Amino acid sequence: MSDELLLDTPEQREAAARAARASSETLALLEELLASSSRSKRQKAAATLALAARSDAAAVRPATDAVLEALAKPGNQARWECLNFLCAQAAAGEFGADEAYDAAEDSLFDEDSGIVREAAFRLLCVSGSASAEGSARVWPLIDEAIQCHHGNGEFNDMLTSLAAFAESALDPEVAAALAARMEFDAENARGTLRMRSRQIVDACKAQ
Repeated sequence: MSDELLLDTPEQREAAARAARASSETLALLEELLASSSRSKRQKAAATLALAARSDAAAVRPATDAVLEALAKPGNQARWECLNFLCAQAAAGEFGADEAYDAAEDSLFDEDSGIVREAAFRLLCVSGSASAEGSARVWPLIDEAIQCHHGNGEFNDMLTSLAAFAESALDPEVAAALAARMEFDAENARGTLRMRSRQIVDACKAQ
């Protein structure tokens, strides 16, 4: 049944994403592919669902459970796309901080893939930005990740997400803790790290 859905080219995936937003049958086909033993099929299905979620997260929200199951399967690219789907859900208010915490925890400390770690971090920042309560829920993982991944290749991208998080309505204790965490880099680092760290500290102190 799932073989009827062509996802080999960007154009085919875009067409399938449009169909998934309008058709429960197409959405079910993508969920079936996410459960496949084929890493390639999971990757293409996850990429298609991420495209669909960026346009209309609510329409493909029913696929979330299948995405979470696929997130636990091998394949860094597929897992990255699954996290992109969840991030789009979080940005649209369809995936809360508690859900994001559970979904991101393992991926945030993946030993093999920087893109997976960065996407998990982004998911936490986006979900935590929705409310002060949400920021407090995700902060322990965000704080741990800052310390663990400082200096890693993906850290600059993580700082971009962290800057947006810092500019949201944070819990006061989170804002103070984040400013304290980034103060050293804001004063002593160089280049992008110093600039982003200063931006984050200033945003936290302005709240």
